[in-house]
Amino acid sequence: MDRLQQFEIFVEVAKRESFSEAALRLDLPRSTVTSAIQNLEAFYKVRLFQRTTRRVSLTQDGKRILPECQNLLMDYQLLGQMIQTHNQDYQGILKVDMPSRISHQIVVPVLSDFFKQYPNIQIQLYSSDHLTNLVEQEVDCVVRVGTLENSSLIAKSIGFLDMVNCASPDYLQQFGTPQTLQDLQQHAMINYPSSVGEQQGIFCYGKEQIRLNARLSVNNTEAYIQAARSGLGIIQIPYYDVREDMEHGRLIEILSSYVCPALPLNILYPNRQYIPRRLDVFMSWLIPVLQQTCCLHR
Repeated sequence: MDRLQQFEIFVEVAKRESFSEAALRLDLPRSTVTSAIQNLEAFYKVRLFQRTTRRVSLTQDGKRILPECQNLLMDYQLLGQMIQTHNQDYQGILKVDMPSRISHQIVVPVLSDFFKQYPNIQIQLYSSDHLTNLVEQEVDCVVRVGTLENSSLIAKSIGFLDMVNCASPDYLQQFGTPQTLQDLQQHAMINYPSSVGEQQGIFCYGKEQIRLNARLSVNNTEAYIQAARSGLGIIQIPYYDVREDMEHGRLIEILSSYVCPALPLNILYPNRQYIPRRLDVFMSWLIPVLQQTCCLHR
């Protein structure tokens, strides 16, 4: 077994925190996985894992070299892709993650246009509204809304999303239309928490924030919009998400003089010197699609 394969086994064991699961993932005998780690430890004279009967965890040395091993394997993979695709069609599998509403309402309906241009690229499209660990889940890129946390990922800006406050006609008829931010204390606001179990949400108006203890919290955009349509309260949401609802009178804008900060929309991908050509052409196709549909101005 060459050293590169041993590094691959090391990364897989670190990811799974299990010799047995790594062996299953790599389709290797468990003894081969164990031997590979032992050989690495003997060759470099370091201990890479703490082993107990219940779990496997990285030592300090293991944590230190894991990112470098991941970079080494990715460089090797990218080199192979560059050689294999130099004079060939764009091809291979792309794993992409984006918010569910953007996926269902915007990207999927026009994805056939991309496949016409690049018929040999396969896309595995996942839909979630929260940040994905690209390295652990082996995702090529994600689309995310909101301010980005510091990370090793590269962010490619798509644009900004205008925000709007709105509620249903039935809700406003029953409870009245708030005229000031102070009026919101007497109204029901629907919470869209950033994490499961979070009780208190925030509506933002520039530097001013309104904290709410909502009676209803949801964890996806479809439920958030439907709750507002059903008269359950006020929502604060990107304009493109509710443009048709507002045009057809299902939702009505309120507090228009109080401007919500526009939210940044970005594509994130791993920090690599070379990116696969299939990812490059997909991002070049996707960015104008989202700019034309999401980055709308009222």
